[in-house]
Formats: sequence, structure tokens, C-alpha cells
Amino acid sequence: MTLAELISAFRVDERDTGVPPNWSNLDLTRWFNEAVEEAAIRKSLLRETLPRSLIPGDFEIALPARIVEVRTARIVEGGRTYWLTPTDRYEQDRLNSDWRDIIERPTAFIHDDSSITLNRIVAASGELKLECYRVPVNPMADDSDEPEISAAHHRRLDGWVRYRAYMVPDSDFGDKKRAEQGLADFENYFGRRPDADHRRNNNANRPHRVKAWP
Repeated sequence: MTLAELISAFRVDERDTGVPPNWSNLDLTRWFNEAVEEAAIRKSLLRETLPRSLIPGDFEIALPARIVEVRTARIVEGGRTYWLTPTDRYEQDRLNSDWRDIIERPTAFIHDDSSITLNRIVAASGELKLECYRVPVNPMADDSDEPEISAAHHRRLDGWVRYRAYMVPDSDFGDKKRAEQGLADFENYFGRRPDADHRRNNNANRPHRVKAWP
């Protein structure tokens, strides 16, 4: 659905077809963009592979602002692939307190807010490949713009918009009960929002296994 179609469907559903309307197109556009971002974060809907060249001395690697989760990391060096285990600083300190100064091939990575830190200083050139999840790159602005997430999810975005629309403070159209129902509908489909550290903490130190197939 296009942005214009999303807004039109919302107005029909909420009987907001008068002149002037209860909510401006500007507000509805902002709330639909919020809904797409929330959906992408909650359901890990937008996957991206990030390649980056490594050179000796690399240790901390900046991530684009759109990245919210690093799911897997591997280094390709000399034609061979070496998988990196997600970890955290506490675990690395426990294993070897000098890990920040060791120069050799990394074996693990730490996902910080806007970067990843390798558990070793890179010793040889290679390529780092990250499998990540992200938020949308460009918010919708024009009537013809569409959400980056699959069309199958578009009509489910209106729950978030109802939540935001009916929670506007000091509004003649505020309705806490309808706002709560909108949020409940959205979360029943897309799930609750993880806090800032939830995914990183869940990924850190999880066992890294390769499944054998018969």
C-alpha cells in the first residue's frame, strides 16, 4: 500500500472523513513511519548483509545508524571463512584480560550501539561479512511512497497509528481506551518492543554451533 492508501484507509476506519479532519496528513505520515520502524525492530523484518574490508590494526568497526542488530559475523581470509562468536566484554575479560592488545585473527565480536568491537586486533587483511537487521533507510514522505516492509504487514500498521492518534495530549479526539486497544492490536501482531540492550545481551555468549545434516 502507498502512504496515501494507508492514510485513506485509516481515515475511513476511524470515520475521519470530515473537513477539516481530526488528524493532519503530516501527523499521520509521522505515525505511519514510526509504525514501520517499530515493526521492523520488533519482528526483525529488514535484513541486510554488510561487507567490509579488514586491514591489519582494525579493532573497532563502525556500523551504519540504520543497523539495530548484528545476527552473524564471519571473516573471509585467504579463501577460508572463520565464524565469529557474539560475546561481551565481561566474558572476554574473564577469558583473557589482555584481549584488547592481542594481535591475531579475531574469534568473537561485541555489538555496541553503533559499532562492533573485535576480540583481537586484526593481524592480516581480509573481509568482514555481517548479517544484520535494520530500520528503514528513508521515511515515507510522498503519497506514492510505500513502507519498506512486506505488503503483507501494511494493514497491521494502523494499530500503532490509532495508539498515537488517540493518545495525543489535550486533544478533543483523545481516547485512552481506543489508544490502548490500538497498541494491543499492534503488539499482538508485531510483538513487544525489546529494550535497547535486549538483543545484544541475548546474542552475546550464545553457543555457536554448526548443525550437521545427515
